Amino acid sequence: MKKKIYFGIDLGGTTINIGPVTVDGQILEERVINTNVASGPINAIERVAQTINDLIKESYSDCEIVSVGIGVPGILDPKNGKIIEASNLPGWENFEISKELGRRINIPVFIENDANLAALGEQWLGAGAGSSDMFMFTLGSGVGGALITNGTLFSLNGVSGEFGHMIVNMEGPKCSCGRLGCVEAYFSKHGLKRITAEHLQFNPSSSLRGYEQDKITPQIISHAALQGDVVAQEIYNEASRALGIAISNIVNILGVHKIVIGGGIANAWPVFYGPLMDTIKETVFQTNVAKVKLVKAELGEKAGFIGAARYAMQNVNP
Repeated sequence: MKKKIYFGIDLGGTTINIGPVTVDGQILEERVINTNVASGPINAIERVAQTINDLIKESYSDCEIVSVGIGVPGILDPKNGKIIEASNLPGWENFEISKELGRRINIPVFIENDANLAALGEQWLGAGAGSSDMFMFTLGSGVGGALITNGTLFSLNGVSGEFGHMIVNMEGPKCSCGRLGCVEAYFSKHGLKRITAEHLQFNPSSSLRGYEQDKITPQIISHAALQGDVVAQEIYNEASRALGIAISNIVNILGVHKIVIGGGIANAWPVFYGPLMDTIKETVFQTNVAKVKLVKAELGEKAGFIGAARYAMQNVNP
């Protein structure tokens, strides 16, 4: 019997990660190519197809290539394999990515939001392994969220929730979506910059004063916090309170107890884990406190293509 192989693809604005994965979770290899957004979607998909075909020819010609999954940032139509809108992929609007790639490799192709598939990857082989139910927040330029139930990605009518736009403070700051007090207005790259600017107005002694405000990153803030800068610690405390309230809402409403935190800002884990847990303990139902397991994501940048491969498996063999 031929070994069954599933390809996972994580499509980003800068790079595209491609890798074959077996049904038992063996990651066989990974290839990374440049997206070259300016060259357009057809050029990128032709190079993705060439990479997959080359890999098959070089190493997997004796295997059964069952299906392909792609994680894509933006608003999608997964049922029809179409990218509706993707802010960091200009020119890709209304692009039928599943059709265009599928006809070049002659393999079924399935698409889903990249943050959702990163969560699926973590649930399968990462920080959520062993938990059939899990929620993941991805902290980066924005805030993504994904719910896994019974080992599969939860969606209602084909649409996954915008958990990053959960309102945690009706009188809070304006979010990029135009509403007030979303989680993303606090614990995202832009949210942390906003909080920093506010705090530095009244704290001239902070070490963060040594940087131009538009050059201050979450990494710089977390480093300052670890060095004992009280202002930097307060910045993460404020963001953590907002995220903690959101997590408590999810735990209280859905009953899910495994919470995974991923994305680039999760590297500040030593700074925000304590205040985040303090808020969760304060706001979650007391019967749930001992059950909540808050963990940092483990797969890093590999989570996307691993989750995409898992998604490909689940769609062919639901």
